[in-house]
Amino acid sequence: MKNKGIYFMEFNESDLSEVVNVYIEVFSAEPWNDKLTDNQITSYVNQMTELNTFKGYIVREEGTANLLGAALGFIKPWYMGKEYQLDSFYISNDYQGKGIGTKFLNFIKGQLKDSCIPTIILDTDRGYPAELFYLNNGFEHSNSSVILHGDTSS
Repeated sequence: MKNKGIYFMEFNESDLSEVVNVYIEVFSAEPWNDKLTDNQITSYVNQMTELNTFKGYIVREEGTANLLGAALGFIKPWYMGKEYQLDSFYISNDYQGKGIGTKFLNFIKGQLKDSCIPTIILDTDRGYPAELFYLNNGFEHSNSSVILHGDTSS
């Protein structure tokens, strides 16, 4: 599917190094400022793609074929059907704020709808720009769910 200078595709193994590079570029910058290594993120992406329900997408620029962003997630069963767990969604820093993320997310929604997957679930940091992005794109805070985490050593 092409759309005004960009096009969307399903993730392919050949996209790995670019997906890793853009991930590190995005999440090493403001507002996240994560300390990331190539080995760390390559391992993360490889582990994601090895899931038997992995579903990933990329967005590229027409003409240059530069990778502009990626979405990494997986389909999970639920008692009322299936859901898509969007684990990572990002657009290259130089292309943020230009509507590419919204177009990319709409493409993903269409792909999932065509596969009879009616719901996308995700988590993001409260108060960060990503939260507003998702709210502006039809997502809502869950009134019934809370994200908890625990240490396995205790």
